[in-house]
Amino acid sequence: MSFLFRGKYVITDPNLAEKSILTDAAVYVVADRIVEIDTYQRLKNKYPDAVVKGNGEQLIMPGLIDAHCHGAGLSPFQRGVHYDFLENYLMDSPSGITLEPELNAIMCGIRHLRNGCTTLHCIGNNMNLTYVSKLFQGFQKVGIRIAYSSGMNDLNRITYDDKALYDTLPLELQKKVKPIIFHDIETFREEYFEHFNNLYQQYNNENTKIIFGPLWAQGCSDEFLKRIKKESDKLGKIPLHIHTLQTPIQKAYGLKKYNKSLLAHLDDLKLVDENLVLGHAVFLNESDIELLAQKKGSVTHHASCNLVVRNGISPVYYFQRAGINIALGMDDKSINDDDDPFMEMRMIFYLHRVAGFDLENTPSLNSVDVLRMATVNAARVCNFKDSIGALKSGMKADLILVDLKRIMEDPWVSPEINLFDLIICRTKGTDIDTVMVNGEIIIENHQFYQIDLDSIYNEVREQIKRGIDPKQKEYADILQQLKPYVLSFYKKWQVPKLIPFYKMNSCL
Repeated sequence: MSFLFRGKYVITDPNLAEKSILTDAAVYVVADRIVEIDTYQRLKNKYPDAVVKGNGEQLIMPGLIDAHCHGAGLSPFQRGVHYDFLENYLMDSPSGITLEPELNAIMCGIRHLRNGCTTLHCIGNNMNLTYVSKLFQGFQKVGIRIAYSSGMNDLNRITYDDKALYDTLPLELQKKVKPIIFHDIETFREEYFEHFNNLYQQYNNENTKIIFGPLWAQGCSDEFLKRIKKESDKLGKIPLHIHTLQTPIQKAYGLKKYNKSLLAHLDDLKLVDENLVLGHAVFLNESDIELLAQKKGSVTHHASCNLVVRNGISPVYYFQRAGINIALGMDDKSINDDDDPFMEMRMIFYLHRVAGFDLENTPSLNSVDVLRMATVNAARVCNFKDSIGALKSGMKADLILVDLKRIMEDPWVSPEINLFDLIICRTKGTDIDTVMVNGEIIIENHQFYQIDLDSIYNEVREQIKRGIDPKQKEYADILQQLKPYVLSFYKKWQVPKLIPFYKMNSCL
């Protein structure tokens, strides 16, 4: 089947900024590909049998991309987990209710698709192939495009220095955590690479990407990371996505362990290059930024999540100025608790408009910069570069139609305001009318095309009634017993010197 998507405006490629805006235009789609973009009338005359979608009063733009999430079907808040410092949140998170994998993936896809996200990068935390296969089944059923990585680490599974923590614990607690901390690392590594290879062989293709995602820099041994890099290079240098320098305690760990930043240590291991993606990257220093820019690396920016779990504010303006590729990531903790990428882009846009005395040269981002983060930049870090993130002939047909009536006529917006500013400053996920992924219409007229939401929501409620899995509850209880010892453990660490990039207020 062929479709002709008609729009008042079409944004083809955010890299082209204003030059990418076409008016009274259309996108011609055949099967899973964009074939041609031109004026509506010209394409209508050329392809009279194409099914027309859109009323000519909407915006057509590339589907948005969440480049970093953990596949949550329910947000942490919905699961019953209160937000706090990341280190505390990690101790509390297992106490929250969880859904079975297929339903969890379906709900995760629904949360993203209804707000205009056509692709997400899911960082998983389970190496059971049956479990992960059910996740894939869920994502496929709902119709969202995914990149997937196994977010696992071979060291420091409870804190950033488990063996040192272990020595501070009473005997009873040592017995409980010993199997977690002193596990068979060599066996784990072999299982990890076997799991990755199984996933890569079974699922990696032009529509789905399997990439590397070692969980965090302070939880992976040098041997583990070097082998991941070697395997990544063998497969054509696929992205290597790793949480790095998310909190001041992680910064302290790098200085304590290596006498340098965690990113500098990754560079010692030859990991820093154009395929490295740093999740969060809040506490990079000036040398780190220079290094990452020089090596053409990327970061995923999680504005809301960083606020929610009290990480801080990543110096994204300085990343942008240095030329680092910045991608949007919602991390299951968006500001409205709904995985709305438009609201997240708005948060990024406003969060980095910081105070200053120099009225000409104080940091800010523009709306085109931010839109790139959720499109072309995010496509790169998900290993879909030149395939999605823009609307061009030959690219995958991932696109959305945005209703402009509320945005432009509620009751009036000056015609002097440019389209990119309207998108970033006024659009909401609820303005999405139509979503197409890989040439398939998923949402039309604000309704899912082949998904019975009532039935799915009822299934969620039924699963919730079953409560927490006993093994999960046992682990959660251990973490709660550990928590006061963990808090005391971190208090003894030397606080690193922290000089902010952004001056948000003043105590003098």
